[in-house]
Amino acid sequence: MSPWWKGRPSLALLGAYAPLGMPLAFAALPVYLLLPHLYATQYGMSLALLGALLLALRLLDAVLDPLIGHWSDRWAEGHGHRLRLIVAGLPGMALGFYLLFHPLASFSLGVSLAFSLLIFYGFYSLTSLNYQALGAELSQDYNGRTWLSTSREAGALLGVLLAAALPQWLVQQLGAHRGMQIFALIFAVLLLLAYLPLGLSTHTRCPVQGQAQSLWTFYHPLRRPALRRLLTVYTLSQMGNAIAATLFYFFVDEILGAKDLAPLFLLVYFLSGALGMPFWLALSSRFGKSRAWQAAMLLSLLAFLGAFLLRAGDDGWYGIICVVTGLTLGADQALPPSILADQTDQDPHARAGNYFGLFNWVAKAATAFGAGIILPILQWLGFRPGQEPLLLLMAYALVPALVKLLAVLLMEFGAIETRSPSTIVKGVTP
Repeated sequence: MSPWWKGRPSLALLGAYAPLGMPLAFAALPVYLLLPHLYATQYGMSLALLGALLLALRLLDAVLDPLIGHWSDRWAEGHGHRLRLIVAGLPGMALGFYLLFHPLASFSLGVSLAFSLLIFYGFYSLTSLNYQALGAELSQDYNGRTWLSTSREAGALLGVLLAAALPQWLVQQLGAHRGMQIFALIFAVLLLLAYLPLGLSTHTRCPVQGQAQSLWTFYHPLRRPALRRLLTVYTLSQMGNAIAATLFYFFVDEILGAKDLAPLFLLVYFLSGALGMPFWLALSSRFGKSRAWQAAMLLSLLAFLGAFLLRAGDDGWYGIICVVTGLTLGADQALPPSILADQTDQDPHARAGNYFGLFNWVAKAATAFGAGIILPILQWLGFRPGQEPLLLLMAYALVPALVKLLAVLLMEFGAIETRSPSTIVKGVTP
């Protein structure tokens, strides 16, 4: 058994690759965590309409991802690298992010939200998908790929830490309008600064491997059973995360009665995720990525069950739950993309962009269904902000626990890994 640090890419490569994960996560967190609560409470949008818009736009975004990934592979092969594709999405992403928190006055709130989400999602997909694919192409080593994905997600967790703390502080200091303007500006600056190490590094200009294929063959990887199993498990895990994230502010405000502590809970959650990264890296090297991920989901399941027992004033206990679920977040973010990268070695026609396009497709669909369905269902069952706390408690704690349980059980029915640390020699595919 090789030590967990075996196969680590150079520090220069990790230092160039990891930073862009920070602003990408910095933008993603408010969009799926803050927007539902903001539009429902501050702008008065109905939960049903809000859920329907989030579901429709996220599903459209998900459908486009495999096509963007497949087209990106073809473009990158002709130009020898993905860096231009990564940088091409940055301006549009910054614009869409700004519009999300500054609705267009000349349109209805629903139209403005839909338009802003469409711009943000489209350009975010172009950049993030090629960024992930680049990570798969920079190493063929079992542990090396986990180092790359872990470094990327460590940067991402730093980004969400910043995004969790900044909005409320800026609003308190500058007011709602000015505060969110500065928040959007900070995101744009972070995008530029984080891209520079990647764009200037000679270590990230690797040639894109693969054989040219027709655009409409983007779905061919789904014929592989291991990939279908991986995507199914990942979909369930992400649905559980999305449901909890969508209802986080409602839970903290209405169950715990601790609205002012929400940023602190988020900081604890994401800081725990960042600090836990080395643990999952070591565990996956010793026992395999799928077993480490399965253990993390079991731990998350237990934490959600614990959250169901909480009531007003249980701030300390919820802080512990944030630590536990935060630790599992590191595995949820780093290990599935690394497993996916390993699967490309078993497909002679594999293209990293194609695979990650499909991966992002199911991730976004899962997020869409998790966020877009739970809100209308709660409204249909009679939930209103400030009313029916039991419904909210069940939706926040028990539903994600059940979904995580299904994911854990499905992993017992078939392998999702095609490589293992005990059978891999650096640079050699079995």
